[in-house]
Amino acid sequence: MKMIFALMLTIMLPAICFGQADEKAAVLPPEVFLQELRRPLRQDVWGEITGRIQHVNAEGKSLEGELRVRITFTSTSMHAQLVLNNQNVYAFEQQHKPQEKVTSALSMPEKEVAPGLFSFGLEPEDLTFSFLYWDFLEELPAQKSRMRDCRVMKLAHPHGTGTVEVWFDAAMGFPMAAFWYHQNQEKPWRALEMKGAKRHENGLWFVKEMRLEGENWKTRVLFDFASLKEVGNK
Repeated sequence: MKMIFALMLTIMLPAICFGQADEKAAVLPPEVFLQELRRPLRQDVWGEITGRIQHVNAEGKSLEGELRVRITFTSTSMHAQLVLNNQNVYAFEQQHKPQEKVTSALSMPEKEVAPGLFSFGLEPEDLTFSFLYWDFLEELPAQKSRMRDCRVMKLAHPHGTGTVEVWFDAAMGFPMAAFWYHQNQEKPWRALEMKGAKRHENGLWFVKEMRLEGENWKTRVLFDFASLKEVGNK
């Protein structure tokens, strides 16, 4: 099986690259399955993405925003610039060097104009998919999501603050959903669902819609344009 996971800002557009669907993926030991998913891209690519973000908070108030993103992937890093409502500019960098833990850094606007990025119900790990690198605990019983067989991995936050259960497409490795739990709680406090995944011509996957929700709030991200090319191509 050949699966390469390109980590990207969740609120932009997760881009995931795999080889062809492999039935062996469904029976790999869970640690090996995760290791394959966590491998970075082997080619340098850059991309542009636009979309809309909608949020309804616990008081029923609505927020809307326009997103524009430019991003570059290499075999050891990802650099992105996100512009929210043509006002707030966020810079993000993620390093994933061989044999080293993934590190990331987010630079906020010098003067953030409300509503800012985190006013839309987002958590830091949503920007990086870094929760996929949390410590493996166990594989849970298989589930189904949108008619797809899913492997479910339970992962723990490195600092012991909680866990996440991630549902992966069993054959392709694509993350279909995630559920976050506070320590010693049985009910998830927030959930993520991705819809409308479509394979790009170079093998990367694009998601057309993302939904995040918690108690009495919801966030929806709709992506209307995406372009991804190898570095050096216009």
